[in-house]
Amino acid sequence: MSEYHYIFIRPGLPRDRLIQDISAACGAELSHTEDEFIDRAGNLGHAAVEVEFSHEYEDDHGMPFQRYDSLLTIRDFDTDRKRQEATARRIFENLRAFDRYDLILVRDLQELLASSSAAGAEPS
Repeated sequence: MSEYHYIFIRPGLPRDRLIQDISAACGAELSHTEDEFIDRAGNLGHAAVEVEFSHEYEDDHGMPFQRYDSLLTIRDFDTDRKRQEATARRIFENLRAFDRYDLILVRDLQELLASSSAAGAEPS
């Protein structure tokens, strides 16, 4: 069974800045996709990153998914869970460094791994 890592992000606007920041955090260019649910995607060589500008996840397992506008999915091509988590944590820390976003990092929509609030924002 596939297990992915997700970074929920707010605010999701302006979208151009969000995409620039995610690209920089990942170290990869994000391109438009033809997928109905994925707005941008990038290839890290060993993993895919996929951005959804909006999502329909409801709060679950004590995690306030509905507070977050956008979603970044990280999935390792070889299903190497340790490498996938290390990649997700690196991207999360890079996004946190911008100090523009409230973030949560979760494993498989089941386990909260990290959270961060932008300066001056209410805690998530």
